[in-house]
Amino acid sequence: MLSVLRTASKRPLWQATRTISTSRFLLQKPPKDGKPQSILTDDMLAKAGMDIDEPTSKDIPKDEATDKTTKDGKSGGKSKRVRQTSTEVKRERYANWFYIFSLSALSGSALYLTRDWEENESQELKDKVENGYVPSLMYQRFKLRFNSMFTYFQEPPFPDLLPPSPPPPYQRPLTLVLNLEDLLVHSEWSQKHGWRTAKRPGVDYFLGYLSQYYEIVLFSSNYMMYSERIIEKLDPLHAFISYNLYKEHCVYKEGEHIKDLSKLNRDVNKVIIIDTDPTNYKLQPENAIPMKPWDGKADDKLINLIPFLEYLATQQPNDVKPILNSFKDKYELPEEFEIRVEKLREKFNIEQNQKINGNWALKLLGVSSANSVTQAANKFPLDLIREEGEKNYIRFMKMIEEEKQKMKIQQEQMSGQTFTLKDYVEGNIPTPEEQMQKQVEKQKEIDAIFEQQKKEQEQ
Repeated sequence: MLSVLRTASKRPLWQATRTISTSRFLLQKPPKDGKPQSILTDDMLAKAGMDIDEPTSKDIPKDEATDKTTKDGKSGGKSKRVRQTSTEVKRERYANWFYIFSLSALSGSALYLTRDWEENESQELKDKVENGYVPSLMYQRFKLRFNSMFTYFQEPPFPDLLPPSPPPPYQRPLTLVLNLEDLLVHSEWSQKHGWRTAKRPGVDYFLGYLSQYYEIVLFSSNYMMYSERIIEKLDPLHAFISYNLYKEHCVYKEGEHIKDLSKLNRDVNKVIIIDTDPTNYKLQPENAIPMKPWDGKADDKLINLIPFLEYLATQQPNDVKPILNSFKDKYELPEEFEIRVEKLREKFNIEQNQKINGNWALKLLGVSSANSVTQAANKFPLDLIREEGEKNYIRFMKMIEEEKQKMKIQQEQMSGQTFTLKDYVEGNIPTPEEQMQKQVEKQKEIDAIFEQQKKEQEQ
């Protein structure tokens, strides 16, 4: 007994639990039936709040071990009940209440989703299932409402990705949606240089020339944080590209990001998309002009599309899909369109020659078919359209160059005009009216400097 107490006294004070062994060698009663028994039973020790060490196999006689094995085996003996502390009992009770509450909440929510349609809900859902508390109708309403909860993560952030079209005098007849990656630019990564982006030959001319006919929308297949800088370099003045869209504006369906043209707030019949990935336009394939991905090598495939796109815009069709689908292979659309143009040109020339040669009045007047005035009046219509388009493009680019020079002068003039914290504290900041007047005066100075530089360049 004294040896047990001495051993217990040597244990550290930080050990909060006390352990007493109930082996047959400690605190024994006189032998009963030849078997020593402990004075303290397990129930007494448990009520005293002590942890009980199970007797090891060394402390249990072979006969007792055999009896225990027989009881725990298939003979149907009862296993020993595991004792729990008050804290464990509370935890188990709270867990049971939590499971009951969660199950009740889920059941209530499921029943709430089966209710009849309300006025503020989508009309599209109402048209699919009628009202009524029939099990089949309730299940269908539950299914539709449950699925609509996840459309928030599948649809674009706004129902209309573009603002309304401008008034008719400034409105373009058609909308041209262009992909960025592997169509206008190509990006590569190398260990030596890292990421490098190459601009396709003719991109500036392609965008500048077609901007007079189309509302150009650049729809990148990448996220905004990666594509925004590239787009800024393509069109720093925002003169050619009307709007920019990114991967965030795609529709997410079946694990794929799709560019849904019906979300553009434009008439889908007057929208054309040029892309290198069929997945991007799988919802409106009839509106697409597919192209193979550009690998970074110089080519003229982008420039070859201009004649067809120019012709299509000048015709102002009510629906572009029948015209696009009239081509057998859209990948070879520029070549097939060129063949059609040559046939029309030959037919046009034959008709013009017949008119001139068959006009006896011109012969009596001595006007030959080679007269320059007659030839100018009888030019092929597509040639006239192209000449007018080139003139407008030259004027437009000249105006852009002038705006660039003005912006450069403005940056030089405005670079020194800043307000310090002292000005804000002392109230030396001019009023909005004074600031507006200074801006008008500064703009006049910039225009005068620009005109002076322009005259010097002409001389």
